[in-house]
Parts: sequence; structure tokens; C-alpha cells
Amino acid sequence: MAAALMMALSACNPDPLDHFTDSVKVTTAQPTFISGTTATCGAEVEADDNGLLIELGVCWSESEHPTNTDNTMSTHRCTQPYTCLLTQLKPETKYYLRGYAKYGTEYVYGEEKSFTTLDADAPVHSPVTTHEAFEVTYSYFRASVSLEPFGVNSYYVGICWSTQPEFTFEDCDDFETGYYDIDLGDYVVVCDQLTSNTTYYYRAFVAYGEDSYNPDNYFYGEILSVTTPEIPFILNIYTDYCDYSHYSQYIYANGNGFCTRPELISQVGFCYSTTNQTPEYESDLHTIAATPTGEYFEFSNYLFNVSANKKYFIRSYARYKTDSIKYGNVVVVDTD
Repeated sequence: MAAALMMALSACNPDPLDHFTDSVKVTTAQPTFISGTTATCGAEVEADDNGLLIELGVCWSESEHPTNTDNTMSTHRCTQPYTCLLTQLKPETKYYLRGYAKYGTEYVYGEEKSFTTLDADAPVHSPVTTHEAFEVTYSYFRASVSLEPFGVNSYYVGICWSTQPEFTFEDCDDFETGYYDIDLGDYVVVCDQLTSNTTYYYRAFVAYGEDSYNPDNYFYGEILSVTTPEIPFILNIYTDYCDYSHYSQYIYANGNGFCTRPELISQVGFCYSTTNQTPEYESDLHTIAATPTGEYFEFSNYLFNVSANKKYFIRSYARYKTDSIKYGNVVVVDTD
């Protein structure tokens, strides 16, 4: 009689673990990105009334049939599907998990999945993917990064790089975060301030943690390499303006220029003439103004002993260390 009574009570009070309302269906996703201490899993929920979905999440345990009284990771957002990151797991341990939804006052569970964490030092499949570099120049390159959902809402994505083939975020030479390109569907990163003619190793990363400004967890993509080309020699030089001083009888000339390799320029200055409308360094008068020390440079100098009532043709020049000469535009000055 006692046994019959217990069976009758059990029939009237079904196990809440097996309760499944007709109004809600929870589909548990297969666990992914499994490491020694973390894993990613989520679920998709279909409900007759989404307004009654109070909480969505995943519960897990080392025992079968986990519930919300075990380990849980929840989200109050009703975006479908959702993903959660399980942390502080034990290495080489089998876990059981289920997606769940709190529908009104009831907890509804999805089907049970299981997974086994890896060895603490084992490599892990990463949610972030490194793509080949493009628009490679002597000082920067671009690369895109793909990111799959991995159960974290606060994170940042980027690329870190080094001249050494093996490295992590902690010992990289530098890094840059990316911006999301909605058309490409990836994050695009500009890696700049590089050295020309140098091989760089780079990898995508996603950083996350309780403090988004100081993350303590990273997923990495594959390490790829790119070699920056030699700096091309580009030289532009201009004559800005030239002022004549009637009382002191001189012309004050100004110029500016840009050169990608200023170390190859031995001097810049001005050449001038009253007869040649395109004065040249060798055949006409000239004066040395400066030796550039940076890519962008300005220079000026006085042209003394000029005569009154004359038309002077003045233009800037830059002399390479190979003795080649490039000229700027001509400025005309009429002396009083």
C-alpha cells in the first residue's frame, strides 16, 4: 500500500526536471569553443508569449539533469538565439548542460547536452579568425577579423603583431582594435606605424573580462605573416612666396616639401635669374637654404644683391645625394 501511495503521489507531482510546457520550446545548442576551463553554449527559445520570457540561460553540472539551482549563466535579453560563456570549469571533466527559460514563474528546460573539458594546456578552437592582410604599404596594412558569438557581451576585437613568430597579446610589439564593417560582416583593423622592409607576424584576438578596459581573457586566431615593402622615394617641393625688401634690397624666399626618404636629400634652396624663366641650379644663381631632417619640411633664405626695377624668376630646388635635382614651381618677383 505504501508503495502504491508513493507512485500515486509521484503521478500527481511530476518531476520539475521533466516538466515541459506546451507554450515554450527550448532547443539547447551544441557546446563549442571548449578549453580546459571554459566552454560556450546557448539555446533558442520559442514561446507563445515572448512577454512572459523573464530569463534565458544555460545551467550545467557534473551530474545529469542540471537545473537552475546548479551552475547557471543567464541573460535577461530575449534575443534569439542566445549564447553563454561557461567559466571556471575543471580541466578534463565531463559536464552536462541544458538551456532553460523562465516563463512567467516556471522554468522550462531544453534537451541535455554533454561535453568534456580539455587538458589545461590544450589548444582550443577559437571564435576569432585571422584573415589575410590587404592594402599592404611600407608603414601599415589592413586585415579583417571574423568573430563568432561566444557568450560574452562586453569585449573588444583587434590584431596584435610582432617581429617574432610566436607571441601573445601580453608580449606583442603593438596592437590595434578594429571597427565593425556591416557590409563585410567582419571587423577591419588598420595596423600602422610599421617599419618598411620588415616581416611582421600578426594574429586576431578578442579580449574579454569583468573589466572591459582591462580584460584578463583572450581568444586568438591563427598567426599569419606579412612583409612591408621598401619605402618608395617620393619627393615634392614647392616655392611658397617671395617678398622683396626695397630698403635692404633683398628677396626673402620661402618653400616647403615632402619626401618619404629625407636622408637622401643633401640640400634644398632657391635658384633665380632675371633672364631664364625656369632658373636652374647649374646655370643660374642659387642659394642653399637647409638640409631636411623630416618627411615634411619648410625652408627659407635671403637672396641678396638683387637690383631694382628687375623681374626675377625664382624657384625652389632639392638636390639628392645622387646629384639629381628636382625643381619646384616658379615665383615671379618685380623689384621696385
